[in-house]
Amino acid sequence: MSTDRGLGWRLARQAGPVLRHPGADWFENWVFVVGRDEVLANLDDARLDSTRALPEDDLQVHQQLFAPKSAHDVAAAFRPTAAALIDRFVAAGGGDAVADVTTPITSALFDVVSRLQLLPVEHLNGRSGQVFSEACRNLSRHAGSHLFELARSPELSDMLRRQPELIREFVEEVLRLEPMVPTCHRFTTRPMTVGGVELPAGMVVMLCIGAVQRDGSDAMSTDDLVIGARAHRHWSLGAGSMRCRGGHIVRQVLRVLVEEWLGRAGHVGLLPGFRPAVGFPATQSVSWLPALPLTPRT
Repeated sequence: MSTDRGLGWRLARQAGPVLRHPGADWFENWVFVVGRDEVLANLDDARLDSTRALPEDDLQVHQQLFAPKSAHDVAAAFRPTAAALIDRFVAAGGGDAVADVTTPITSALFDVVSRLQLLPVEHLNGRSGQVFSEACRNLSRHAGSHLFELARSPELSDMLRRQPELIREFVEEVLRLEPMVPTCHRFTTRPMTVGGVELPAGMVVMLCIGAVQRDGSDAMSTDDLVIGARAHRHWSLGAGSMRCRGGHIVRQVLRVLVEEWLGRAGHVGLLPGFRPAVGFPATQSVSWLPALPLTPRT
């Protein structure tokens, strides 16, 4: 799972559709759901509870922030920062793109939202601001996967430069293959059966969307980037009442980052010998590259 999510999820599906952790007592009340039918049937099941970062009343205040127009405004205001970060990185001859390009996105987006006044000040400085900052941090971490794909494939970068209309598909494909949160936490509130396994109340149910989106159930649910065909549905930003309300911002910001990278860092590639590895077993629900060393191609 650390170096080959395709193989890792394949092994999990072969052992599934519902797995229990065989090790530490800490996981005694946890199950991991990896089968497609079982995951999708329970993503928005009312019998399963989910921990929300903010109560519903607070989310009403975020309606302006979550609106599609606001996402366009945030992306437009973010574009000069993205350009400056990339230009500085290229001028320095490369380096660690996570530290120098994607990590600063967190504070940049927070500043943009503050400047555009998309959240009331009292909320931005309170719990809402903390939750939004963490969401920006997850987005910045995920952005490294997009830069990795561009850096390792000059042919892909050239194609997207020639056909910029495909950038949106590229963003969706990386979201599918490397979801920011590959497992969705749910909790049983009553006894229920998932994938033929009887679960009591109080169980932690991990719905592994990362396994579903690579399961080979159709020509596009593969371990490879599929670009140039129709857009393919994925669940990396949740579903139904459990969808990511900031999904519009995620997509627009990633699109801008990719556009600016293609125009300014097309000659940058992976440092020879670099082998990407995410932290696994994860200490948190987010999967991301901790480093991305890049250098000009020779």
